[in-house]
Amino acid sequence: MQRTLFLIPVPDDLFGLPVVGMGWLLIVWGLIVAVWIFLLSRKPTFMQELIGHLPLFAIVAAAIVYVLPMLRVVEGDQVGFPVRGYGVLLVFAIVSAVGLAAYRAQQMGLNPEVIFSLAMVMIVCGVVGARLFFVIQYWENFYRPGDWQATAREIFKVTEGGIVVYGSLIGAAAAFIVYCYRKQINALALADLIAPSLMIGMFFGRLGCFMNGCCYGGLCTLPLAVQFPQGVPPQYTPPYIRHMENGAFYGLLFVENDQGQVVVANVLPDSAASKTGKFAVGDVVESIDGYPLQSEEYKPLDLLKNRFLASWMKEGPRKGTLEITLAGKGDVALHVDEMPKASLPIHPTQIYSSLNGLILCLLVLAYYPFRKADGEVIAITLGLYSIARFLLEVIRTDEYAIGGTGLTISQNVSVVIFVLAIVLFIFARFRKQPLAWPREAVPNAGS
Repeated sequence: MQRTLFLIPVPDDLFGLPVVGMGWLLIVWGLIVAVWIFLLSRKPTFMQELIGHLPLFAIVAAAIVYVLPMLRVVEGDQVGFPVRGYGVLLVFAIVSAVGLAAYRAQQMGLNPEVIFSLAMVMIVCGVVGARLFFVIQYWENFYRPGDWQATAREIFKVTEGGIVVYGSLIGAAAAFIVYCYRKQINALALADLIAPSLMIGMFFGRLGCFMNGCCYGGLCTLPLAVQFPQGVPPQYTPPYIRHMENGAFYGLLFVENDQGQVVVANVLPDSAASKTGKFAVGDVVESIDGYPLQSEEYKPLDLLKNRFLASWMKEGPRKGTLEITLAGKGDVALHVDEMPKASLPIHPTQIYSSLNGLILCLLVLAYYPFRKADGEVIAITLGLYSIARFLLEVIRTDEYAIGGTGLTISQNVSVVIFVLAIVLFIFARFRKQPLAWPREAVPNAGS
């Protein structure tokens, strides 16, 4: 895992002249725009193309002025724009997905320019949808009361992880449908063609998740288990934070029962908790460190996690002991000598998901020549992915069950996607329509 590959220095001056913030980069962008406009002016459709490019010029300029300064960080004695491993792999995902789709489009006799223009709108809407889904799901991690700039800064830290695949699919799907409608292109045929690209993008994207430490799995005793490093305090890695807040470093895991009580779900072997000999699965926790778990402000399990997290982050760990009061057993003192250097061993679910994407990509590539109707390939892709994602969520611990369903939000979405995939496959088969594009390439077909 490598969250930050390196920092790009961000100076506040250009050629010895003072330039405020990102002004130097804005000057460079202005020069690029000037050259761009000069090249466009040599075309007969100059005004039409210029008007079409103006939104891009404005968006990039706005990003330089308002977004990039929020991303500038201080690490050690260096100040700059961080190049994250997650962001680099995300770029690989986009390039590989677009490249594969363009190559396959050319094989089918379709102009690759269709893929390139489609990719632009799908990438933007996909990233926005993926981030929006994640922000809504974990809003409490982004919201900074009374400070909208700090909230915006957290929301725009996309290169540090924090996007949801299903959010990306929803955003990209909306852009895809609008694009096909406006260009009068057979949406099902084009969806079949780009289906493998979605999965090769998943392959690289999930490797980025591994670099970042997000989308992690539960505790694992198998040889393939991985441990994520602590990180640079206070920017701990996601699995490390989870193990701090749920008591895993003390050797305890908790759940909340139907009565709203916090009970011990597991006592990890060879841990501080197991060495006391006083904890057992099913024990009810009444208070932690003197704080009763019945609170008007917090849910019992949330209060427990806050106290565990505070015991590590403020005093690292608490000097002395952390006292837990168990119903019928009284106070039990826990103590760990120092903060661990890494998380506990967990499932590398990011690698599982990455390999799943690669396998599905190869599978649908092999099936594509044998399709009998447009829409079959994308239906199979989404159906198989939803099954794999549902099962993968069983060993992932970065999401909790919602809505009393006992399922995570991704599992609930997986069920919906699976049903829609079956309906789409049946619709494609019973539509009795010929393939929009032949199985062999025809020169100059499509535009």
